[in-house]
Amino acid sequence: MTIRSPLEVDPVLLDPPGLRSTPQELPHWPYVQAVDDALTARGIPPGIVRAGHHGLERGMTTYITLAWDVSRTSGRAGGIRLDWEERKGWYYALTGLHSYDVLLYTVVTALRAPVADPERVADVAEELVRFRRVPDAEYPEGWEGADDMRAAAHDFRRRRLGLGPVRPQKESAGSETAGMQVLIDTQTDTYEQAVTALRAAYGYSS
Repeated sequence: MTIRSPLEVDPVLLDPPGLRSTPQELPHWPYVQAVDDALTARGIPPGIVRAGHHGLERGMTTYITLAWDVSRTSGRAGGIRLDWEERKGWYYALTGLHSYDVLLYTVVTALRAPVADPERVADVAEELVRFRRVPDAEYPEGWEGADDMRAAAHDFRRRRLGLGPVRPQKESAGSETAGMQVLIDTQTDTYEQAVTALRAAYGYSS
């Protein structure tokens, strides 16, 4: 993704308040790029791209927001917004002439995978941007980088809590990954830190 001035008409990335890292350090940054590239290739680049993570009260889960104002959509009815949440998947909003005037907000049922394939996200976005409707179809395809992104997100949350990374646990040499081993330093980590780290590693907010 090319990051440009907000005064230009090409896609821009706006860092949300409180984000203490650069966008490239976010664990889902490759997914942001893949989706943005797919949209740009269709000729429907969003006017706003936001990527970040929620606070500890929401499990530090990652999110993406894509927005097209009325000037980028067909007709003069209003704008379009697509939201992605790490554990919930994709949602869309039909907005009025002002972005804060939300007329409809609901899950994108066409995208069956929480981390949907970027080309399928572009299918949905194109239908919304051009016709203000979602495709009458179901797309089960997930993104090929989803597993790596989830693992990166788990480690990202642990680093934010000052804890070590989550490491794969093997049943035996040469076996497939059977689960995850969460390392807790009993000399330095408090009980609250350990519990919070476990919940954050799996994206739970409470």
